[in-house]
Amino acid sequence: MKTLLLTEEDVSQLLSMDEVMEVVESAFREKGLGHAQMPAKVYLFYNKYDGDLRAMPSYLEELDISAVKVVNVHPKNRERYDLPTVMAIIALIDPKNGAPLAIMGG
Repeated sequence: MKTLLLTEEDVSQLLSMDEVMEVVESAFREKGLGHAQMPAKVYLFYNKYDGDLRAMPSYLEELDISAVKVVNVHPKNRERYDLPTVMAIIALIDPKNGAPLAIMGG
């Protein structure tokens, strides 16, 4: 099993904004038709670090693909660590066996 690793730059070179919008629109259409699972975000709060983690799982039945987007928000990152205040990754999962197909900058 191989897992593809893609940076945000890789993703932006592989997909146009029009393609991204088309996929997002399709995903919401599938959810409206009852063919997708997209539960509410799950939050973890890192109070002592003034930050949080947000997990957003999904499963698109018609495409038979699952993904989890994990977003970290730390408003003081720029001044404390010279890091972005928001960072994210997306894990693309094969629903039939749970294999991680790709990890992408999100």
